[in-house]
Parts: sequence; structure tokens; C-alpha cells
Amino acid sequence: MELQENASRIGTELSIRKGKIGFVAGVEIQVNMFRGSSSFNADGNLSGGFLNIQASQTQQVFGNRLGYLGIDLDKYGTLTIGKQWSVYRDISSYTDRFNVFGSRASATFVGGTDGGENGTGRADQSIIYRNQIGPLHFGGQIQARAGNNNRFIDGFGLSTQLEIMQDFFFGTAYNRAFLSKNTITGGKILGLSGHPTYITLGTKYMGKKIDFSMIYAFQKSGDFAQGFYIDPQSGEVKPTVVFDAKGIEIFGKYKFDKIAILAGYNHYAPIIGHISNVFGQLPVHKNFKRNDFIVGIAYQPLKFVQFYSEQRISTGKNAVGEQEKSVFTLGMKIDVSKKFNKVVLL
Repeated sequence: MELQENASRIGTELSIRKGKIGFVAGVEIQVNMFRGSSSFNADGNLSGGFLNIQASQTQQVFGNRLGYLGIDLDKYGTLTIGKQWSVYRDISSYTDRFNVFGSRASATFVGGTDGGENGTGRADQSIIYRNQIGPLHFGGQIQARAGNNNRFIDGFGLSTQLEIMQDFFFGTAYNRAFLSKNTITGGKILGLSGHPTYITLGTKYMGKKIDFSMIYAFQKSGDFAQGFYIDPQSGEVKPTVVFDAKGIEIFGKYKFDKIAILAGYNHYAPIIGHISNVFGQLPVHKNFKRNDFIVGIAYQPLKFVQFYSEQRISTGKNAVGEQEKSVFTLGMKIDVSKKFNKVVLL
């Protein structure tokens, strides 16, 4: 039994408009008052470097989730810079609708991070353009993080969404991050065979009574875990192991007046056939996978207050072959958001 926070956050977005041009600034801070030793909400992780395993992370009271500036060009789209939600997540978020669980098979929050460095989640140091032409929504993204490779940019992403009919969407996204040549060819990272690449396809329907969404994701050299093998001389070794994977997520919700019933499924299957044995041992377990069945119920007695319960039944194993936890949660959420509009005559 453990008491946790569930990715609590506070933020604001300011938009100042002059004619058809608007200027945007946004910030969102995560609040960690009593998070506990573990977190079951994938969205609750903060920035972490790709290929950088941290067995434990000291949580400060406040953590940076988002921070960006931008310009709104009306029908010509918006351009924003900073740490912000990626275009890849424009699609992978279709199924990220649970209060606690989910989003473990979309290759968004890779390696226990917020997907910032590789640009799949809250993309670090990114420049993003989004626009809509009729039923077509599209976006483009580049990252400019540092001079740690021989490329002008450090990654890019693209997404498109088509509103086939009211409240029914189909979308796809592509993201690629660039690593240095020495990192890929140096042979120090087990399983790394190229630049991290991510593809996702999804569909969603959001109706008055029923919500349904599904995504398929594929990533190559885009996720990592802490493996294990025995060195005959030095003993136990826990290396960083990069792997490919395929994933599928399904989400469904039925809405009554004040009660909603939720159900879903996450399956994430690492592809490890190309990972070499070390001293005759595979550094990740042969049955390494995520396989989660999720059910839940939410009750909203007031506009801003919600009580919820979710159960995750996990039948998968982690990278070292340990059975993943099945978890039951009870929670309360106060979600207050308000838009204010003030006209100033100059």
C-alpha cells in the first residue's frame, strides 16, 4: 500500500493578440509534494537523457514540464519554440485517456523519461509548426539541443490528422532523433543499431456517450532498459540495452450522467533478436514485454471534482525477467481550468 501524487501540475498560457497576429507564452510546473518511491503514471516522469538509466531520481518540489513561446498567424498556423508537446504525441495521445495507467505501448515516454530528448513526448528545445486546412490537421517539428553530433538539427517529426467525420479522426506521425556517429558505432550500447525512429498510426472517436481510440506504434533503436548479465571476472553487470519494439493501445469509455466506465489494453513487444549474447547470456530476458489490461470507473459529483478507481492487470515481465506489478488505485482529482479574455484599447 502506498500513497502517491498523480502527476499534479499547475500552469498557464498567455495569448496577446493584435489584429490577426497573436503572441503566446506557456508554462507548466509539476508539483511533487508526496509522490512516493514509484509512479504508475507514465506522463508523470520528467526530463531524462536518452540512454541514461537512473535507478532512482530525487524529486524536487517543483519540476519543469512545459515552457514555450510562440506566434499565432491565424489561418497560416502557429509556430512555437521551447519544451512542448511533440507532434508525435498529437497521435499517440489518442489512447492516453486513463487517470493513472496507459501510454506504456506507444513509445512516447521512452526509458522512463518524458520523451523530451528524442522528441516523442514533451520535446526539449523544439520548434513546432501546426496548422489546419479544412478537415486536415498537420504539424512539423525540429529539435536543436546541442552540438553533440555532426548534423545541423538533432531530430525532426511530422504528423497528419484527418477528421473523416465529426469527432472521428485518423492520424499518423513519424519522429526521428539523431545520435552521434561514435555513439552508434562505438559498440558500448548493447542493441543500438541506428538513429532512434518512431512511427505511429491511430484513430479516435469522441461521442456524447462513447469514446473509442486505438493506436499502433513501431520504434527502432528508440527505447532502452537496464539489462543484466554475469561477467566471470567482475560479477554482476547492469548495462543499458537498446531495443526495437511494436506496440498497440486500445481505449474505450462509456459515459453516463456523472459516472464513466473505462477499459483498455496495452501490449508492447520488444524485438530483441539482434541483441548479441554477452558471455553466452542474453542481457535482457527472453520474455521481456508489457501486457496490461486496464479497467476503471470515474465519478464526477461536481464540475471540477472527480473520484476514480483503476485496476491494471499486468502479465508481462520487465527486462530482467521479473513479473510486472498488477496495481489497484483509488484517487481524487481536482481539475480547475479557466479561460479569461480581456480587451485592451490602445
